[in-house]
Amino acid sequence: MTAMIQLTLDGSLVKEQHLVSLRVLSKSMAHLQSASDRAYLDVLHGNVWKHQKLLRRHYADADFQVDSIRQGSFVIEFVSTRGREIVRRLHQALVSPYAGATAGGDKEVFQISVQVARRKGQLDNELVAPQTYENLVENPDPLVTRKYGDRSINKEIDQLLVPVRADPAAVLKLALKSDEHAGTETYEFTQQVAKAFHREISVRELGTPVIYRGRLRSLDHGHNKNWNLKGKFINTVNNKDIVLNIQTEDDFNQLVPYLNQDPLTIIACPIIEYASFDPTAGDIQFIQIIRC
Repeated sequence: MTAMIQLTLDGSLVKEQHLVSLRVLSKSMAHLQSASDRAYLDVLHGNVWKHQKLLRRHYADADFQVDSIRQGSFVIEFVSTRGREIVRRLHQALVSPYAGATAGGDKEVFQISVQVARRKGQLDNELVAPQTYENLVENPDPLVTRKYGDRSINKEIDQLLVPVRADPAAVLKLALKSDEHAGTETYEFTQQVAKAFHREISVRELGTPVIYRGRLRSLDHGHNKNWNLKGKFINTVNNKDIVLNIQTEDDFNQLVPYLNQDPLTIIACPIIEYASFDPTAGDIQFIQIIRC
């Protein structure tokens, strides 16, 4: 039973005499392999977590071999006798955002700053009660309707499409076939579809407020000192590093006295991207400190 992934580069991605630049080809192959690795990890473990890497002993199970290169446009086929579940998982992750990208229309998305202000107001007026981190793990936020694996796979596909988003005449196609008896699913990306796909998987929402306890091990203003405020927070429940996003300078200054000190308790919101969140190490948005 042979599974197949077919990559077609067309339009302005193909130069004279059916040639493709090394830059475009290497980027395409690297992110296609990374997407396959993420799909394999999800199949192997039933889920995939942020920063999880494929171990070398599993490479053979996740590898696809170059089968043929065809001219006309530029077509490469990758095949694997053990890749059926990987290809099925890739299709499962791609089908929904691709449908959204090709359907057209814009979704109403509120900026994170607006969402932070709303969550703070809800807490101040006791309209919501923060849940414990343990409860979050056992009972995921209702906004999280997709497995984190979908987001992880589509993030790699999104990087694969960078050359297409940059060029109005570029075309890239992915054809997936899980075995000889399955139909072929084809995803065609023009610049318009590639940009819409990026928007689909980049929607960010703040989940229900959660109580986190841990140590603040770093704070960073970022390159631009007026925005991109972040911290690194060690969750004492699972000893995992979490990126702590900070909205304002005032919030940042509240946290400074706790840097590299004893553990503190904060309220933060999971940052839910494309309706998915990794509860073990996903990014969170700082809301307030709980003072005893």
